[in-house]
Amino acid sequence: MRPEIVTAARRIVNDCPSRDDDCELNAVYEAVKSGTVKVKGLGKGFRYVLDPLPADWFQSPQRSLQSCLSGACGGDCDEHASLVAALVGALGYRVGLRAYGPAGGKDFTHVYACVAYPKTRPPKDPREWVGMDTTVDEAFVGWDPPRGRFLTAQVV
Repeated sequence: MRPEIVTAARRIVNDCPSRDDDCELNAVYEAVKSGTVKVKGLGKGFRYVLDPLPADWFQSPQRSLQSCLSGACGGDCDEHASLVAALVGALGYRVGLRAYGPAGGKDFTHVYACVAYPKTRPPKDPREWVGMDTTVDEAFVGWDPPRGRFLTAQVV
Protein backbone atom coordinates (compact mmCIF):
# COMPACT_ATOMS: atom_id res chain seq x y z
CA MET A 1 0.00 0.00 0.00
CA ARG A 2 1.37 3.38 -1.01
CA PRO A 3 1.74 5.95 1.81
CA GLU A 4 -0.07 8.69 -0.16
CA ILE A 5 -3.13 6.45 -0.47
CA VAL A 6 -3.12 5.64 3.27
CA THR A 7 -2.72 9.33 4.12
CA ALA A 8 -5.55 10.37 1.78
CA ALA A 9 -7.87 7.68 3.17
CA ARG A 10 -7.15 8.68 6.76
CA ARG A 11 -7.74 12.36 5.97
CA ILE A 12 -11.08 11.53 4.35
CA VAL A 13 -12.37 9.62 7.40
CA ASN A 14 -10.75 11.82 10.04
CA ASP A 15 -14.10 13.11 11.31
CA CYS A 16 -15.67 9.64 11.56
CA PRO A 17 -16.00 8.02 14.98
CA SER A 18 -13.60 5.12 15.54
CA ARG A 19 -14.82 1.81 14.14
CA ASP A 20 -17.78 3.40 12.34
CA ASP A 21 -17.87 1.42 9.08
CA ASP A 22 -20.89 3.27 7.72
CA CYS A 23 -19.26 6.66 8.20
CA GLU A 24 -15.95 5.52 6.68
CA LEU A 25 -17.48 3.94 3.58
CA ASN A 26 -19.79 6.90 2.98
CA ALA A 27 -16.95 9.40 3.52
CA VAL A 28 -14.70 7.69 0.95
CA TYR A 29 -17.59 7.26 -1.48
CA GLU A 30 -18.62 10.93 -1.27
CA ALA A 31 -15.01 12.15 -1.45
CA VAL A 32 -14.49 10.37 -4.78
CA LYS A 33 -17.97 11.01 -6.19
CA SER A 34 -18.59 14.59 -5.06
CA GLY A 35 -15.35 15.88 -3.56
CA THR A 36 -13.66 16.70 -0.29
CA VAL A 37 -11.44 19.53 0.91
CA LYS A 38 -9.54 17.05 3.08
CA VAL A 39 -7.39 15.80 0.17
CA LYS A 40 -5.64 18.36 -2.02
CA GLY A 41 -6.87 18.19 -5.58
CA LEU A 42 -9.99 16.19 -4.75
CA GLY A 43 -12.12 19.20 -3.87
CA LYS A 44 -14.57 18.65 -6.73
CA GLY A 45 -14.41 14.86 -6.71
CA PHE A 46 -13.04 12.48 -9.30
CA ARG A 47 -14.83 13.35 -12.53
CA TYR A 48 -15.98 10.63 -14.93
CA VAL A 49 -14.07 10.98 -18.21
CA LEU A 50 -14.08 8.49 -21.10
CA ASP A 51 -10.80 6.95 -22.25
CA PRO A 52 -9.17 8.38 -25.36
CA LEU A 53 -10.29 6.27 -28.34
CA PRO A 54 -9.34 3.66 -29.47
CA ALA A 55 -7.30 2.84 -26.35
CA ASP A 56 -8.29 1.50 -22.95
CA TRP A 57 -6.35 3.88 -20.73
CA PHE A 58 -5.64 2.92 -17.13
CA GLN A 59 -3.80 4.75 -14.39
CA SER A 60 -3.03 3.58 -10.87
CA PRO A 61 -4.75 5.07 -7.81
CA GLN A 62 -1.51 6.87 -6.93
CA ARG A 63 -1.32 8.39 -10.41
CA SER A 64 -5.00 9.38 -10.17
CA LEU A 65 -4.30 11.35 -6.97
CA GLN A 66 -1.24 12.94 -8.60
CA SER A 67 -3.38 13.93 -11.59
CA CYS A 68 -5.88 15.52 -9.22
CA LEU A 69 -3.09 17.62 -7.71
CA SER A 70 -2.21 18.89 -11.19
CA GLY A 71 -5.84 19.84 -11.90
CA ALA A 72 -6.70 16.82 -14.09
CA CYS A 73 -8.91 14.92 -11.65
CA GLY A 74 -10.82 12.27 -13.54
CA GLY A 75 -10.94 8.90 -15.21
CA ASP A 76 -13.35 6.26 -16.44
CA CYS A 77 -14.91 3.42 -14.47
CA ASP A 78 -11.70 1.44 -13.97
CA GLU A 79 -9.87 4.43 -12.49
CA HIS A 80 -12.87 5.17 -10.24
CA ALA A 81 -13.00 1.54 -9.14
CA SER A 82 -9.29 1.28 -8.41
CA LEU A 83 -9.20 4.59 -6.52
CA VAL A 84 -12.19 3.68 -4.32
CA ALA A 85 -10.82 0.17 -3.70
CA ALA A 86 -7.37 1.52 -2.79
CA LEU A 87 -8.75 4.13 -0.38
CA VAL A 88 -11.11 1.70 1.35
CA GLY A 89 -8.43 -1.00 1.40
CA ALA A 90 -6.08 1.46 3.10
CA LEU A 91 -8.58 1.58 5.96
CA GLY A 92 -8.40 -2.18 6.51
CA TYR A 93 -11.39 -3.38 4.49
CA ARG A 94 -11.26 -6.35 2.16
CA VAL A 95 -12.02 -5.01 -1.30
CA GLY A 96 -12.77 -6.25 -4.76
CA LEU A 97 -13.77 -5.22 -8.24
CA ARG A 98 -17.12 -6.13 -9.74
CA ALA A 99 -17.58 -6.41 -13.50
CA TYR A 100 -21.07 -5.85 -14.91
CA GLY A 101 -22.63 -6.77 -18.25
CA PRO A 102 -26.18 -6.35 -19.50
CA ALA A 103 -28.53 -9.34 -19.15
CA GLY A 104 -28.33 -11.54 -22.20
CA GLY A 105 -25.07 -10.00 -23.36
CA LYS A 106 -21.73 -11.71 -23.74
CA ASP A 107 -19.40 -8.92 -22.62
CA PHE A 108 -18.79 -7.08 -19.39
CA THR A 109 -19.13 -3.35 -20.01
CA HIS A 110 -18.54 -1.74 -16.63
CA VAL A 111 -16.48 -2.19 -13.46
CA TYR A 112 -16.79 -0.74 -9.97
CA ALA A 113 -15.37 -1.28 -6.50
CA CYS A 114 -17.00 -3.45 -3.85
CA VAL A 115 -16.19 -3.95 -0.19
CA ALA A 116 -16.64 -6.64 2.44
CA TYR A 117 -19.00 -5.11 4.99
CA PRO A 118 -18.96 -4.95 7.94
CA LYS A 119 -15.21 -4.85 8.45
CA THR A 120 -15.17 -7.11 11.53
CA ARG A 121 -17.59 -9.78 10.20
CA PRO A 122 -17.38 -9.60 6.42
CA PRO A 123 -19.28 -12.01 4.19
CA LYS A 124 -16.96 -14.71 2.90
CA ASP A 125 -18.60 -14.76 -0.52
CA PRO A 126 -17.47 -11.69 -2.54
CA ARG A 127 -20.81 -11.79 -4.42
CA GLU A 128 -22.39 -10.53 -1.17
CA TRP A 129 -20.03 -7.55 -0.84
CA VAL A 130 -21.34 -3.98 -0.96
CA GLY A 131 -21.09 -2.10 -4.27
CA MET A 132 -19.37 1.31 -4.36
CA ASP A 133 -19.98 2.65 -7.88
CA THR A 134 -19.04 6.34 -7.95
CA THR A 135 -19.75 6.78 -11.68
CA VAL A 136 -23.56 6.54 -11.63
CA ASP A 137 -25.50 9.63 -10.52
CA GLU A 138 -28.27 7.77 -8.68
CA ALA A 139 -25.90 5.26 -7.05
CA PHE A 140 -25.04 5.12 -3.34
CA VAL A 141 -22.98 2.88 -1.07
CA GLY A 142 -24.48 -0.59 -1.56
CA TRP A 143 -26.00 0.12 -4.98
CA ASP A 144 -25.62 -2.36 -7.85
CA PRO A 145 -26.98 -2.04 -11.40
CA PRO A 146 -30.55 -3.39 -11.55
CA ARG A 147 -30.25 -6.39 -13.88
CA GLY A 148 -27.43 -8.09 -15.64
CA ARG A 149 -24.43 -10.32 -15.19
CA PHE A 150 -21.90 -9.77 -12.44
CA LEU A 151 -18.42 -11.12 -11.76
CA THR A 152 -16.76 -10.18 -8.48
CA ALA A 153 -13.03 -10.58 -7.88
CA GLN A 154 -11.40 -10.08 -4.51
CA VAL A 155 -8.30 -7.87 -4.53
CA VAL A 156 -5.55 -9.53 -2.53
